[in-house]
Amino acid sequence: MSISGLMSQRRGALIFAVLLTCAVTTTACSNGSSSSTSTTSSSSSAKSLLAQGLAAQKAGNFSLASSYYHQAVAADPTDAGHIAAVAYYDLGVIEQQAKNTDGAIAYYKNTIALYPQYQPAIFNLAIAYTPKNPTKALELYNQLLVYNPTDANALFNSGLLAYQLGNPTLGVQRIKQAIAITPSLATRVPANVNLNQ
Repeated sequence: MSISGLMSQRRGALIFAVLLTCAVTTTACSNGSSSSTSTTSSSSSAKSLLAQGLAAQKAGNFSLASSYYHQAVAADPTDAGHIAAVAYYDLGVIEQQAKNTDGAIAYYKNTIALYPQYQPAIFNLAIAYTPKNPTKALELYNQLLVYNPTDANALFNSGLLAYQLGNPTLGVQRIKQAIAITPSLATRVPANVNLNQ
């Protein structure tokens, strides 16, 4: 996946995290909980650090972005609103952009430990595992397809892996499903993949 594709996923993740944080904050305040002020303050601080990290990352200052993301994790130790999970995800993106696959894998695993259904982290973890452990990558794509059976990218990538791992029937089926959803994926089918099986 391209860096711009990773950043697009990240921007969607930030919007989701912000909306989810607002929902958690509103719920805490409406319950009249005495801890809602501290939760709101901590969540607000973590959210601000996350936004500053994204701004630094977009500006190409990955060291500063990384610092903000680590601070966001520290400011959100209970992962209220999934801020820490998203910060770990962003750290994974930075490591993946730097071609540090092992670092990216570690951060994506941290994300998933905090937020097991966070699909962008599962997707990027599958990408990171593909050259190292294609069987594990295929398992992760299969997990994504449970959450979203019409995810064209997960269908396409898992189809290529299934084909590569000796299951051309499943591979072709998934690749064709992906192309039916997103026709432009047809241009990405490798020459050695025979879709006429």
